[in-house]
Amino acid sequence: MKKSVYLIVSILGIAFLASCATKEYTVKATFPQEIFDGEWVYIKATHDGSVLDSALIEHGTALFTGTIKEPTLCLIQSGRSRGQLILEGGNISIELGEPGQSAYGEGTQLNKELSFLIETHNDLMNEIMGYQGGDTEGYFRTVWTPKFTEEIGAIFNANKNNDVGTLALMHLNNYGAPDMLDEFFDKAGKVVTSRGPIQKILQQRAALKETAEGMLFTDFTIEDSDGETVSFSDYIGQGKYVLVDFWAGWCGPCKREIPHIREVYDKHNGENFTVLGVAVWEEPDATKQAIEELDVVWPSIINAQSIPTDIYGIKGIPHIILFAPDGTIVARGLRGDAMKEKIDEILAEEEILPEDE
Repeated sequence: MKKSVYLIVSILGIAFLASCATKEYTVKATFPQEIFDGEWVYIKATHDGSVLDSALIEHGTALFTGTIKEPTLCLIQSGRSRGQLILEGGNISIELGEPGQSAYGEGTQLNKELSFLIETHNDLMNEIMGYQGGDTEGYFRTVWTPKFTEEIGAIFNANKNNDVGTLALMHLNNYGAPDMLDEFFDKAGKVVTSRGPIQKILQQRAALKETAEGMLFTDFTIEDSDGETVSFSDYIGQGKYVLVDFWAGWCGPCKREIPHIREVYDKHNGENFTVLGVAVWEEPDATKQAIEELDVVWPSIINAQSIPTDIYGIKGIPHIILFAPDGTIVARGLRGDAMKEKIDEILAEEEILPEDE
């Protein structure tokens, strides 16, 4: 008898814990016109694209009901209209408009937080995009970036273990003050750090630390477009300063940087300095066509794809790194006139050193 009572209590306990682990939700999505009727609407988890629920639009409305274990940032989408919401326990509503119009969930606390985050982010982006004063770069660095970090950082700090925090951390990684990013990532809870986009950022940040200025280069080997293997170490650590341009032929900013690199190459190429191009994220034929069209005369590694960008934590191109004769990373993120000044400065110092000794 005691065993039977114990078994019943255990079963009830398990059922109680299961009910606590999930939350019931209702999502009411409304559409502006009945021409949407008959279309399916899907709720997809933003972090991995999985479909969490679906419903048919009838009389301008789609109704979703179900349970979810943890609040999840989602995209709600029909074929022609979409919006964002946090799928969590409670009654949620969202009014979806015409294609291109923004729509956000309402009715629960985290959806209120999500709307506030999106509105704050949009206001900040509109501010910098519409800035009309002088010295835009200076304003961006000394005024706008600290403001962005403070406002988006405050939202992250209030949501560091839910998906509002996940989105806020992604925004901070893009535009937050670099010297404060470690602090935000260290605060992130397990929910945030488990998300695929954050996992990718964490891997990228680790790669950046391993290939920071002052670190020795990391080698890689690829098969080029002719079926031959080529290694980064064929060019780096061979007794010359090497300016490496990670680029692609489809990339507009990469093309605009080529004349600056050519100027450096024409001025310094020789016994102590050279340039190397590393083509990433495109097919070899496209790279070869771009090399011909842009009259790229320095050596190039072709067909590297994402191998070097993963190793060096590169999230955007062009990305230009200067390596010392022994393969040490001297500077990275070089562009335009600043790049030319940096190289002139370093090579001038090298020429002076023998006389000082």
